[in-house]
Amino acid sequence: MFLNGYLPYRLNLLAELTSQKTSEIYRRRHGLTRPEWRVLVNLAEAPSLTASDLCERVPAHKTKVSRALVALEARGWVTRRTDPQDRRIAHAQLTAKGKRAFNTIRPEMEAATEAMLAPLSAEDRARVDEGLKVLERLLGQA
Repeated sequence: MFLNGYLPYRLNLLAELTSQKTSEIYRRRHGLTRPEWRVLVNLAEAPSLTASDLCERVPAHKTKVSRALVALEARGWVTRRTDPQDRRIAHAQLTAKGKRAFNTIRPEMEAATEAMLAPLSAEDRARVDEGLKVLERLLGQA
């Protein structure tokens, strides 16, 4: 069959299935949408990011990123400041409250990821990780 060998389909299906396994945590327990969670995680990994930076890293359309930023800002988890050299650009960063929220959610997400991988042997985990690294290099993400 075509789909069984079609890499974009297979990757998208696996991404969707793994995301569904963790969405219970950020969606139901913490009231976040997928774009909000992804923006939160990316801001936790960097001191400051612009909406354009986030669009590349999340990845999502600018309207979804913008809505996520507005929602996180409304919660008091994110602040944005205008770039002094280009007033069209705003730099987003987590507030102390946002960092606390992320630090609450992160262990739950790590535990869910661990539960997904638990049935695999150490060798299978290493193979999955290596395969992902190869694909990341192939697609220019490493």
